[in-house]
Amino acid sequence: MTGQPYYEQADVDRLLHGGVPEAADSRKLPKGLTPQTLRTLCQWIDAHPDVEFSTDELAAAVNISRVSCRKYLIWLAQINILYTSIHYGATGRPVYRYHLIAEQYGLLKQYSQ
Repeated sequence: MTGQPYYEQADVDRLLHGGVPEAADSRKLPKGLTPQTLRTLCQWIDAHPDVEFSTDELAAAVNISRVSCRKYLIWLAQINILYTSIHYGATGRPVYRYHLIAEQYGLLKQYSQ
């Protein structure tokens, strides 16, 4: 294979999908997430920008299931809108806590409108 060009999978994907930059995909929601629910969650986070919260607390506040809420929070953390920390108690499972990354407030506002 010496002398032959080497291509990354991202290069192949870019050619197949029309050269769309990856940054544009952060606005596209993953399968199973809806814009309406995301907007509801982001509006709550927007109203409480300095509050650290758990999945259970946010789910109860906006009246959705904990499992659904966790999916949205994981995605928001993956696109660097939320910071995640893990808190270990004496017993039981660890609790994931989230808070808004201040520099990403503008991006959060886009999702809450």
